Amino acid sequence: QPHQVSEGCAAALRRTTSRAWARTMDVDKAVSSLLNGGVAGCVAKTLTAPLSRLTVLAQTSTLLDQAALLSAHGANLHSGPPSATSRVSFATCSIGRGLVDIINREGVAALWKGNLLTCLHRFPYTGIKFLVMESCWRHAPKVCSSAPCGPLLPGALAGGVAVVLCYPLEVVRTRCMADQGSSQRLVACLQQILRQEGVTGMFRGIDMALAVTVPSVSISVGVYRTLCDRWSDGPPMATSFMAGGLSGIAGSTLTFPMDVLRRRLQVMSMGPNLPRRGWVREAAHIWHAEGALGFWRGLTPELAKVFPSVAITFMTFEWLRVKLFSP
Repeated sequence: QPHQVSEGCAAALRRTTSRAWARTMDVDKAVSSLLNGGVAGCVAKTLTAPLSRLTVLAQTSTLLDQAALLSAHGANLHSGPPSATSRVSFATCSIGRGLVDIINREGVAALWKGNLLTCLHRFPYTGIKFLVMESCWRHAPKVCSSAPCGPLLPGALAGGVAVVLCYPLEVVRTRCMADQGSSQRLVACLQQILRQEGVTGMFRGIDMALAVTVPSVSISVGVYRTLCDRWSDGPPMATSFMAGGLSGIAGSTLTFPMDVLRRRLQVMSMGPNLPRRGWVREAAHIWHAEGALGFWRGLTPELAKVFPSVAITFMTFEWLRVKLFSP
């Protein structure tokens, strides 16, 4: 009987140790996903920062032009605002001309304007996104693979959680990148938003952000997994790069009109001469003022940016998972 008791104690100890080890491995995998995703997002965004800024300027230029026109007649939007003509050029110019225009006006460093804020936002945003996606695939593989719309669920959940948790930094980043001529710091910009608009200003346009990000990330992740499965015989890093780039184009193209609305809502309240409109009124304004083309302003630099950006993100994540942070 003592022998049976000792065997029972040993079995209980093994079960407890096994559960503790499993929990430790889960924590290691979660930390790995968070770090891998954060680093991958920062690398990709830094390499494609000039195209990101050009996209934001193209999306918001016709809106900010209204403020520039009023400023030219005596209103004070920012110290030394650019002319209306220079702002409008971003809505119609080519990628090369737009980048040269930014360099001529603000210097080469302006191509990476707001990139520090981008990395401060992108590290937790991409890390959380990959953490949620990996957790879904790890703990609910049958749901993610076989349920109706199952392959789209991890990306949808990951995009929604990441947007809500990191949105204030997204607002600050967009305003910094859309602004021309001034160089506000992070703390100063946060203080200005809180002083002028309150806490709600930190979440301006979050409804459109969710409407853009949830389907965009969902489509991108679903396409990425599908392409990786079909190209499983190819070189892993090349497969990850190509699948990531094509998935990014699919997600961004299908949701781009909503992304235009999101950016424009985020820069509203940057100055006293900018309008205050919800997304429905802003959509109606774009339609009446610019037609259907207004919803696709900035698509060219966006597509030029999104392929390498998403491709580098996925490839870097996979490389880091294998080489550095793999538990």
